[in-house]
Amino acid sequence: MSGLLIALVTTATLLSPPVTRTEDLSTLLADEMDLLEAMDKLDTDKAAQEKALRENKHLKEEILRRLEAAQKGFDEARDQLHHERVTIKKRLSAYIRLKKLDTWQILASADDYTTYLRRRRLLHQLIEDDEARIRKHHKTVASFRSAKGTLELELNELRAVEGRIKLARQHLARDIAVKNALLDSVRNDKAYFKKAHHDLGRAAQKLQQKINTFEQWKRHRSWFRNAKGQFGLPILGGRIVRGFGKKTHPRFHTVTMHRGMDMVPGRNNNRKIRAIFMGKVVYAGWLRGYGNTVIIDHTKNDYTLYGHLKKMNVVVGDIVETRQMIGLLGSSGSLTGERLYFELRLNGEPENPVPWFNL
Repeated sequence: MSGLLIALVTTATLLSPPVTRTEDLSTLLADEMDLLEAMDKLDTDKAAQEKALRENKHLKEEILRRLEAAQKGFDEARDQLHHERVTIKKRLSAYIRLKKLDTWQILASADDYTTYLRRRRLLHQLIEDDEARIRKHHKTVASFRSAKGTLELELNELRAVEGRIKLARQHLARDIAVKNALLDSVRNDKAYFKKAHHDLGRAAQKLQQKINTFEQWKRHRSWFRNAKGQFGLPILGGRIVRGFGKKTHPRFHTVTMHRGMDMVPGRNNNRKIRAIFMGKVVYAGWLRGYGNTVIIDHTKNDYTLYGHLKKMNVVVGDIVETRQMIGLLGSSGSLTGERLYFELRLNGEPENPVPWFNL
């Protein structure tokens, strides 16, 4: 069913975002169809295309270096071949002139025996040198052909890599267009908005189930709850753009429950995400509806969650210190663009985090 969802969203994108076709809405908004799953697939494919783009760009740089070396080898072999051909041509011209006289005439014209022996040795030496020159010429020809073949192979590989780069860029542009169309529909179409938040509710239930499976961390040096009102925001200088609790949509007048808070960078554009308190990383991975997510156990069933990260700098089992950097701001799994989703859970239940910060 998720493949159908992607196909429908893609088709709708090519037509006119946001999606308005009644037949598409009736399928896309079915209860068993999950918009968050579509977002996950788009984000996963987008990440794969970005990785392919980076790898192929790196490979292209490497091929260009090899191509430069291959071109140099080709030029050297070509120049050497030209030089040898000119030399051999001159030698052949000399032999043609010598052909007018027989060898015995050259030797017989010697005034004495010593001159005769010297001329004889010289003739033999010339013949041996020319044979060596011809053998060297054959090797140069082989080297030239090899250098030419290497150059052609590198050029072919370069063309193939450039083709892959072009394809990755096309796929990346497609994924971005599809995601933007879907987000636009969520923002501007009431049915999509309600569906998205219905799916987010299901994602929150699955998150709760996951948290219930965590083995509680027993070690602690200070109790999380004793520092209420003293914590620094997870983004230094960041702004809270959506708070905790029930929210009424200004256009659709629908009521939705927000279980955490959304943050964006402040004027300093700081994108580093920091743990608000020391603890143990119990989850670092992808969660539907939350994207790249880090969950930290602060003991006694108290957790903080950091979602929509672009990059995670920690792994499960890490013990982090207060204010330690755990990742970078991103938009993974987000229905509202680039922002941090922060959630505070006491006894495993969502709690309004704002009063816990020194604002």
